[in-house]
Amino acid sequence: MPKSEPRYLTIYNQLKDQITSGSLTANEQLPTELQLAKTYNVSRITSKRALTELESQGLIYRKQGSGSFVQPTNQPADNKQLLLVLPFPTDAGLGDYASGVSSAASAHQYQAVTMDATSFAKLSVSEIRQNYAGVIYLPQDLYQEAERIYQLKLAQITVVILDKTLPALELPVVAADNFSGGQIATEHLLKLGHQQILFYAQRNHTVLPSSVYERYFGYLKALNQQQVSPIAALADLPMLNQFSTRDWLTYITDHQITAIVVENDLIAIKLMNTLRKVDTEIWQRLSIVGFDNIQAASLTYPSLTTIAQDFKGMGVKAVDLLLKTPLQPTTVRLPVQLIQRDSTRPL
Repeated sequence: MPKSEPRYLTIYNQLKDQITSGSLTANEQLPTELQLAKTYNVSRITSKRALTELESQGLIYRKQGSGSFVQPTNQPADNKQLLLVLPFPTDAGLGDYASGVSSAASAHQYQAVTMDATSFAKLSVSEIRQNYAGVIYLPQDLYQEAERIYQLKLAQITVVILDKTLPALELPVVAADNFSGGQIATEHLLKLGHQQILFYAQRNHTVLPSSVYERYFGYLKALNQQQVSPIAALADLPMLNQFSTRDWLTYITDHQITAIVVENDLIAIKLMNTLRKVDTEIWQRLSIVGFDNIQAASLTYPSLTTIAQDFKGMGVKAVDLLLKTPLQPTTVRLPVQLIQRDSTRPL
């Protein structure tokens, strides 16, 4: 015999049907937890869970001391705030998206509000809908955060994603042209005479960010055009991540590696500092390229050659897409630029 659905789900589905059909109209008050408990002959905990599920889907909103009400479909007319969610909101050196979002928001008579991902996760869908006209979201791990983002979409909250892509979400994305970045970085090293070029990413998870795959594929294309073989596949990265400093030096020597393309500047700088501790002359014979052009890239020793992203431009474009009606699930890629510094030299 098939199992009957949970009682809270029965209440949830019936109220949802009334809301979506228009039987319950915008801002109309719903029965209280106690009234629902009596109507459906369930505990108050069960009726409360049904209302909580409706709120999490953005179908209702709560007023303390007053009850639950049907959430209007459209954003409030006077809502002039745009929310920018960043994993590192206080560190512009890791990507100054905020200044681009702020300037573009002001040009459209909106105010930009920046929030860290942890604080954002604590907001209910109703709070987001009530307070913000839309969300610009930079995920640290899109695969881990995809469910939350998709819930916003289901609740008809306007969302634009920065930096990373996941086509199944069918949301607009603004990113750097990472594929071209990987290709440009590798072509730069090839022109300097390097042939034994390693691509390195710090693979701590099963799935790498889409941006890293794109950079790696650009690297492969550049090598292929010159009929040069890659040193290692992405599947080999877990082994490299387990290397001690001495293991790294042995690996570089055994494979005659003369250059490394690294997934981002932070990891490139960390690798440079680690290797220099045991071989102070290594950067006289090994070239390295990072990505992002963070502030520290020009201050490290040697100063880091890198692929610069237009963070501010991405912020501006994200606002333009967010306020465009109707919202289209398009991906906009902004050009990148090679910034040559001391960490790359002719072979």
